Amino acid sequence: MSSNSTARTSGPVPFEPWYAFAEGGPVERALLPFPSSTPAPFEVARWSVAPGTANDLDVHRSREIWIMVAGAGTLTWADQNTLLRAGDVVAFESRVPHQIRNDGPDPLLAISVYWLPADA
Repeated sequence: MSSNSTARTSGPVPFEPWYAFAEGGPVERALLPFPSSTPAPFEVARWSVAPGTANDLDVHRSREIWIMVAGAGTLTWADQNTLLRAGDVVAFESRVPHQIRNDGPDPLLAISVYWLPADA
């Protein structure tokens, strides 16, 4: 049987409202249950972009991975563009500008995993 300490740091992760894009939709941050003495090396957020809108152009110190859950859109990063659909995964190095415009009729839903590189 697992210890009570393990039980407090395992299981479903709750999300809380974090902020909203200027036109796209809400962003929620995961509340990871690990103790501050041994935190996870990453953070997690989930977000949506309404049809016909885009998330805010983003650039930051952290590396980031997007996991596309639903919908489709045109991703712009640095000076490149590509179409993303549900099931796609994309990675961004720190300080690379990135944004997605929802080109479809349905909400675009994604999960972000982000962390600071060791040399940040």
